[in-house]
Amino acid sequence: LLRLVNGNDCAGRLEVLYNGTWGSLCSNRMSQLTAVTVCKQLGCGDGGEIAADLKYGRGSGPLWLDHIECTEQHSSLWHCQSDPWYPQSCNGREEETHITCTGRKEATSPAAFAECPNSTSCSDREKLQVIGGEDECSGRVEIWHQGSWGTICDDTWDMADANVVCRQLGCGSAVSALSEAAFGQGTGPIWLEEVHCKGTELSLWNCPAKPLFGKNCDHKEDAAVNCSGYMGTARVCRGEYLILYLLHLHFHSDPPRRPATGSTRLSVPVILCIILGILLCLVLAILAGQIRRARAQQR
Repeated sequence: LLRLVNGNDCAGRLEVLYNGTWGSLCSNRMSQLTAVTVCKQLGCGDGGEIAADLKYGRGSGPLWLDHIECTEQHSSLWHCQSDPWYPQSCNGREEETHITCTGRKEATSPAAFAECPNSTSCSDREKLQVIGGEDECSGRVEIWHQGSWGTICDDTWDMADANVVCRQLGCGSAVSALSEAAFGQGTGPIWLEEVHCKGTELSLWNCPAKPLFGKNCDHKEDAAVNCSGYMGTARVCRGEYLILYLLHLHFHSDPPRRPATGSTRLSVPVILCIILGILLCLVLAILAGQIRRARAQQR
């Protein structure tokens, strides 16, 4: 989401990724404190300065942000105050931001970048969770970014966004898209606002959204979901698969050769038990879904 280009990892023209497009940042009102914040965020030491005279060349993408003002209390550019996102935030390329940091990135293992919660590689599913609900399919939506779990602001949060989250979690479709910290307030960063999913995306990461700059949102506005699926139902049904597997072994394994007995007749009760087990599993799944919908409507 943030990089320095046309120089090296720790010096260059400052760019951010927004709505899938890299663009520059304008330098109006920008102080050395903002440069220091960027350098720290990129792991390029504790010092930096704004380079003059378009030292690292002109950009070609949008000019996304202007009037960015960081203070000593800010540990990330995403927390600093700025004007709203706009593709022509300043008058021209001569106002693009160029930064030179005093340090260099140290060689680190992939795990040091904390791209995943529990390992050095992970899927989008593992970087998404819901917290505070009754099960793994309802709660406050949290995403993993920059080494920590954070929430999503409920601005523009709707059923299309909730459907993408529920599907990504393996929890069926959305019953409701909840706002105003319906499952309690989070405590970490608020990573995103104004998520705009169409509802057909396979992952929340494929939806347009804004990184949260400044204090436009607080944890009273944490987004949440209620999904129709219940992951616990899958656990109930695992016994069904075990029974079917045992039945497969019973009929397809090669038993020791011996005189025919009444074993075929004895298998009839086993088959009846399997059928009853499957029916019971389906009934439990239907009841679990109805209970969840009733609770969601009560909220």
